[in-house]
Amino acid sequence: MNLTAMLSTLGLSASMAQDATLFLVVLLLSFVFGVSIGRAKLITILANIYVAFSIFSVIPDKLIADYVYDVITFLALIVGLTLFSGKLIEVPFHISGSGFLWRVFALSFLEVVMTLSIIIDMVPKKEALSYISASSYGYLASSNMMLVWMVAPLVFLALIHNKVNR
Repeated sequence: MNLTAMLSTLGLSASMAQDATLFLVVLLLSFVFGVSIGRAKLITILANIYVAFSIFSVIPDKLIADYVYDVITFLALIVGLTLFSGKLIEVPFHISGSGFLWRVFALSFLEVVMTLSIIIDMVPKKEALSYISASSYGYLASSNMMLVWMVAPLVFLALIHNKVNR
């Protein structure tokens, strides 16, 4: 059944139903991502996302012709860096302490949203708006929110690192 249609029957506007559906999908992806990756590799993958984004941002536009290839290249960089991260990047810090599960989920949520934000920014706005609402697009791909989603995982890590080390 279409979740957006089901939420619309509850009296939500179409835009609110799209936003709620996107939020639920992101929560589900975050949970699956956090559980499948685990607390030890979550921070390494975060570093890989930043590295993949920095490499991707300097690739000349002439090499990649379409936004679909942009997305595929970016995701391939993340996967490639993750596969070889044992040899390239190893972060000695991992999430631990009491209540580590909510920290794992929160960091995986921030990583999923940051990655989604980068991907939505790669897609032309008209195409992206055919999948998500205008308000979701603003929350994910506006320049101010892109900055927020890029910095939020680092701030979160700093906060939990200080709390665990006390």
